Amino acid sequence: MFVYVILHYRTFDLTKECTEKLLKNFPESKIVIVDNFSNDGSAEKLREIFPTVNVLLTEKNLGFAKGNNTGYEFAKKNYNADFMVVMNNDVMIDDKDFEKNILEKHFDITGPDIITPEGKHQNPLLREPYSSLRIFKQNIIDIFRLICLKTGLFEKKILKTYNTTSQSFHKQSVNLENITDCILHGSCVVFSRKWIENEEFAFLPVTFLYGEEMLLFDYIKQKGYKTGISENAKVKHLGGKSTLTDLNAQEKQIFKTQMTIKANWKILKNRLLHIFKA
Repeated sequence: MFVYVILHYRTFDLTKECTEKLLKNFPESKIVIVDNFSNDGSAEKLREIFPTVNVLLTEKNLGFAKGNNTGYEFAKKNYNADFMVVMNNDVMIDDKDFEKNILEKHFDITGPDIITPEGKHQNPLLREPYSSLRIFKQNIIDIFRLICLKTGLFEKKILKTYNTTSQSFHKQSVNLENITDCILHGSCVVFSRKWIENEEFAFLPVTFLYGEEMLLFDYIKQKGYKTGISENAKVKHLGGKSTLTDLNAQEKQIFKTQMTIKANWKILKNRLLHIFKA
């Protein structure tokens, strides 16, 4: 059995379209929607139009990891899932053979071929993790950038640099065959029965937003799990339309930088703790 966990926050039309596609293509599978404290009536509307779907409401915005984990924990408790697909609401699965392709080639944690509307491939997010030194150096740079963003110092130059470097550099076409032990893009991750039986969470519940993929990969390596890409399982990712909908451009840059700094400190802390525990 496949179970789909969708994280929802305010973007009703996206969640509706995402859910409709799943119900149409995989009528035997189960769906859990986590409303991450939208507080705008959209969760109630989803419950009304999708009576067979479990719509969970959180009491506050839990962020990405804990929000997804709410759905994961519910699904683990209530369904005997062979695979759990934890996905953003801006991920669309049009391929009716998606589940079949996951079954043909899967790992402990599998990433599908995630394709943007521009035709770019987002998996793997990284072939190997950043070193701790690189993360530390990047955090120092981001702290300086945050100061500049908040004070207006070099504001235009900082924002221009950010907008340039934040673009996707994935190739238009890539060969995803035999890619393993990689960092998977967090917008759509497939967890196997082995993971579901052994783990209480999908993502490490230590961040609010950003850094989840690197934290998860470090944990995967520590525990001896196997990751890989199922190149024939394809999904479309509309990209970034499901978050930060109520912030202006300047506020978004400040928020993203703050969350990235916090997430990177968590990554470094977890790595250090693992060294001392080993």
